Amino acid sequence: MVIGAATSTTAELRSRLGPSGVDVVAHRSVDGLQREPFADAILLHIADLVDGTGALRRVTAAPLLAIGQDERVAATCLAMGANAWLPAGSGLNLIAAQVQALLRKPAPAPSRTILEAGRLRLDSGSRRAEVDGRELQLAPREFDLLHALLMHRGVVLSRDRILAAAWGTRFVGEPKTVDVHVAWLRPKLEGSKVRVTTLRGIGYRLDVLEESRPHVLFVCVHNAGRSQMAAAFLNRLSEGRVPGQSAGTRPAPFVHPEVIQVMRETGIDLSDARPRALTPELGAWASRIITMGCAEEDCPVFSAPVEDWLLPDPAGLPISAVREIRDEIERRVRGLIASL
Repeated sequence: MVIGAATSTTAELRSRLGPSGVDVVAHRSVDGLQREPFADAILLHIADLVDGTGALRRVTAAPLLAIGQDERVAATCLAMGANAWLPAGSGLNLIAAQVQALLRKPAPAPSRTILEAGRLRLDSGSRRAEVDGRELQLAPREFDLLHALLMHRGVVLSRDRILAAAWGTRFVGEPKTVDVHVAWLRPKLEGSKVRVTTLRGIGYRLDVLEESRPHVLFVCVHNAGRSQMAAAFLNRLSEGRVPGQSAGTRPAPFVHPEVIQVMRETGIDLSDARPRALTPELGAWASRIITMGCAEEDCPVFSAPVEDWLLPDPAGLPISAVREIRDEIERRVRGLIASL
């Protein structure tokens, strides 16, 4: 890619480099990189070389040849990541030879990039796209299109920019080609929690749809033992991915000391926990409710799915029995997390 050079210079470079398979494209400013995001080498010949070098290095690691007059500016550009410098007025033979030298430098080995969004997982190394472990049957161009959108998720990409990224700079065709392939791609993304959004007259954007997290409410009579342990285990074992709360239909004044003791043995401190009453707001918050001996006359009708865990009340039981209840609750919570 040539940025800022005279038209005659670009034409001469095209004639000299073309026979060796080098495609020379020209742009007036560094914004041209948006149309050629995968340039193999860049020749930069603009008034503000320092700003130009900085802007390019923020978005590409392609070999960069800067051309200018001031040696101090040249030193700055080289320090900022330019790979080579030539003084303004250098002959085209030298410029062409320098570009070819940059192109001959071994490219870094292709890295295996894993991109994830929503339930979608894309492996550029194996060219495999999955939704929840199910491989998507994508045509090669559909994979490249999805890769380009996923690399810039949340960013609007013009059709021209998508063409350059997925089809390459040598592609000759209509921008509407992108529209056709997007239409083919969309049905294959069903269940992925990502969406290709059309911005009419502008382009496309890959959006990640917000996936509502399940909220679990544990309810018992006193909220002094079983439900407290269950909510604490859920919050720790799910690492916050599945929020849990607890409440009681007839809350006790404090959490049972035996429960605090056996939970401390697992690394969970309930010494500051306080039983609380079941309220309509808590019931509305929950998307899943686990009852543990909820008093039938007090237990309301919930709109969320309800499951009953038949577990003995630890109140007044020996510490060994409380440990058994604790361990059974932990086992059930692990199963609950796996099911969610």
